[in-house]
Amino acid sequence: MATYATRGEITRSQWNGIIATASEHLWLYGMAEFGFASDDEVPKIITSAAVAGCDVRVLLLDPDYAGTADLDIEEGNPPGTLGPRIRAALGKFTRMRDQAGPNMQIRVYNAHPTASLVRGDNRILLTPYMRFFIGSNSPTFELDDDPTDTIFDRYARHVENVWHLAREWKS
Repeated sequence: MATYATRGEITRSQWNGIIATASEHLWLYGMAEFGFASDDEVPKIITSAAVAGCDVRVLLLDPDYAGTADLDIEEGNPPGTLGPRIRAALGKFTRMRDQAGPNMQIRVYNAHPTASLVRGDNRILLTPYMRFFIGSNSPTFELDDDPTDTIFDRYARHVENVWHLAREWKS
């Protein structure tokens, strides 16, 4: 496991490197995942993975979640910031899904977020959400799927559980 004092220490190439070689699982789970949504390289990465048969899942906070106003306050954002940010990300991911085909799915969950998780097969970048910290200032952990350690599996199961409770994003 690698640890980073803040998520901001991780370079864009490291973030994209986690997903660029995914052949089985490419997951983006968080509030908006706007960094991936707005990155010019990500549509090609996602489309290539999906066309090759990779299970691509984007799981974001429902932009209509009643707690978005509280999350704006906790992160020090102006009121009304998070919902539109999620909607913008969903718009970008929807366009990617239109290109990528049926192996890419988008869902939204309606619960207070607990983590941001980026999975590329057997690697995860995990940022636990901490109240009153901006996401880029939160600690982040890079996990490898190690059969002697259960941390990777526990977080993968967490995302699976949220995925099954979430609703499909149609727009």
